[in-house]
Amino acid sequence: MFKSSMRAKTGLLFVACLGASSAAWSAPCSGPPPLQARLHAHPDADAYAALGNWFGENNKSECAVQAFQAGLKLQPNSARLSYLLGLSLYTAGRLQEAVEPLQQSIRIYPGEVKAHLVLGATLASLGRDKEAVPVWEAALKIDPNSQMALDGLSKALIAVGDFETVIAHLRTVKRDENLTLDLASAYSQVHMYDDAAQVLLDGLKAYPASDALTRALVTIYVRQTRYQEASALAEQLARRNPRDIEAQRLYLRVLVLNGDNDLAEPLARKLLAQAPHDFDFLYLNGVLERANGNYADARKHLEEAVALNPHHYNSRYNLGVVLTQLKDYADAKTQFELAIQLGASEPEIRFELAKVLRTLGETEKAQEQFKLYQQQLKLRSDSTLAAQKSTQGAQAAQAGDLKKAAELFREACAALPDNAPLAYRLALVLGDLGDRPGERAALEQSVKADPNFAFAQYQLGYVESRDGDDAAAEQRFRLAVKAAPGYVQAWVALAATLATESRFKEAQDAVAVALKLDPNDTGVQDLSKNLAAAQGQH
Repeated sequence: MFKSSMRAKTGLLFVACLGASSAAWSAPCSGPPPLQARLHAHPDADAYAALGNWFGENNKSECAVQAFQAGLKLQPNSARLSYLLGLSLYTAGRLQEAVEPLQQSIRIYPGEVKAHLVLGATLASLGRDKEAVPVWEAALKIDPNSQMALDGLSKALIAVGDFETVIAHLRTVKRDENLTLDLASAYSQVHMYDDAAQVLLDGLKAYPASDALTRALVTIYVRQTRYQEASALAEQLARRNPRDIEAQRLYLRVLVLNGDNDLAEPLARKLLAQAPHDFDFLYLNGVLERANGNYADARKHLEEAVALNPHHYNSRYNLGVVLTQLKDYADAKTQFELAIQLGASEPEIRFELAKVLRTLGETEKAQEQFKLYQQQLKLRSDSTLAAQKSTQGAQAAQAGDLKKAAELFREACAALPDNAPLAYRLALVLGDLGDRPGERAALEQSVKADPNFAFAQYQLGYVESRDGDDAAAEQRFRLAVKAAPGYVQAWVALAATLATESRFKEAQDAVAVALKLDPNDTGVQDLSKNLAAAQGQH
């Protein structure tokens, strides 16, 4: 393996440090006298590499780029110099230019993990996550224990929408802080908020001072409508970081959401004084002033907020309420309609619009909006009930009371029958209780709600296999891997099912995909060997 004089670092800290050097270095590119003398006496590739390394270690990344480029002219097939040039370009913030030399380094010597790690980070920074996925996978094949590669792969898969694969990868491995955040994010993306909350709670036991984990858990609690717990946790974060404006921002948001206006008002005024042109602080001050009947100040702050972020529908909704109170009905109508166009689904917006339309004499339109208000109000009530029952069900299951958990999840599913994750969670509990008909019915409800929910398709395949219907099981496993192509367990199950049907070639093809995804899984390796032996006997 080639060596780099960069100090060895692991995990995301390594990449973060790589990107911390300033690209804006304007001094002449002159190194220390011994290296300059060496270069003068023997201007070979090694001398340029040594000089480039010195520049890199002294945060002179632009000079390092020039040195490595000069070295590559003398030794164009050097994997080491290609890597160091790519690394220097990455450090200098010249991301697009960094891609080619890093790819060149990998082509020359594909067994070096560092080049894969920096290339993966470069592609991710460029937003080219789909291209980054195979790079991170290749890094993991070289070093299966690389937390940085697993974190990079997880983030790339989340970015391209393959959440189930991330969950399958991470739920059984030892997780550091970054991987905990990745798993919680993946659970959250598929609306499995109870699982996300438990992952973050477990993470905080290992990293109790982690601000990142605390922030993430506050967000999950808000999504679960657990506002009191979110407020208490956000307060801890704010007290722990009194000078961190982002921690104060999160606390203020939760206070306003929870209706703790007495605590929110002085904090909002203080933060707006510190950052008078900050969108959040303008908006939240406007919301609080609107609630207190201070409509003149509320209008001023909300209009400033809308000017800064015209696509934030809540700003427009609150401005509409203020304009209604100031009897500016035509402008209020415009704000409510724009809020709805921007995606607002809160029932209050329909209600306020209906009132304005009635005042303006548009009675028929007002009635339509009132009907929509009633529909959305019921949906929100059902969603809130489902979230509460789901959280209670998860807590009951954690405590070992499966019967109570099943009852609570049933109530959650009754409130939101088209919620695939809720039906899936019910199915798991019923499976643990031995209620096979109930488990199957819940899984079928889950895949009906979302045919691309890979976990439910996989579990339903397991049920079909258990009941002896291999053809149906195969179909379910195929749907699971189609929805989540990196779902190793589903590929293994598909291979095993095909083998049961004596379709050994197809089974080997499926297990080959699993091996490509996780070449170090001994169970997958054993299955591959067994399939090869079985095929040899036929």
